[in-house]
Amino acid sequence: MNNDLNNKIPSDNAHSDEVSEMISDEVVENIELTEEKVDVKEVEEKVDIKEKDLTLPTSIEDYMILSKNFYAGFWTRFISYLIDMIVIYAISSLLNTISFGLLNKVLDFPILGEESLSYVIVMFTYFISMTYFFSQTLGKMIMKIKIETNRGDKLNFADVVYRELVGRLLTIFLAYLPYLAVAFTNKKKGLHDFIADTVVVKEDFSKLRRQMNEKLESKN
Repeated sequence: MNNDLNNKIPSDNAHSDEVSEMISDEVVENIELTEEKVDVKEVEEKVDIKEKDLTLPTSIEDYMILSKNFYAGFWTRFISYLIDMIVIYAISSLLNTISFGLLNKVLDFPILGEESLSYVIVMFTYFISMTYFFSQTLGKMIMKIKIETNRGDKLNFADVVYRELVGRLLTIFLAYLPYLAVAFTNKKKGLHDFIADTVVVKEDFSKLRRQMNEKLESKN
């Protein structure tokens, strides 16, 4: 009997040792996983800090130098406008077909002159809706530029109406000459941009421009 008990004791001890080793391994694995999570969190925090540091430099002199690259130039905007006009004519033609020619009536509009009703409806609906909802028309999307307020925010509906209705009508009334201001002003603004206090910026510089504006405002 005693011999049997003695024979069982070593086997129980061996089993206990195996369990202890398994528990130890699990504890070590959990510690390693925790350390990995901590390391990942530290890396993410460092990346966030680096991204925030992209707002530098923020002196007025540095800002003026960098800002020359922020804004879309005359030819970029011109090509964007041509693309938009192609889209507008295509949509208005489709609208004429769907309406069986009822909207294809040529009327004498103030400032615009003689234009088809479908063209006028599509043009202002297109520019106002695309600018309000997306800050871009299809032409601007293709050219990778977008419309923002001078401060860097998204336009509200009043801004869009001032820019795309009032500003555009005045520009047309002045024989499109105010568009030339884009080639000569620092922020490449046309008359409609001055009226609505907007700018057309390159997508790649939009975030940096907004961050720098916020940084400069906080210093003032």
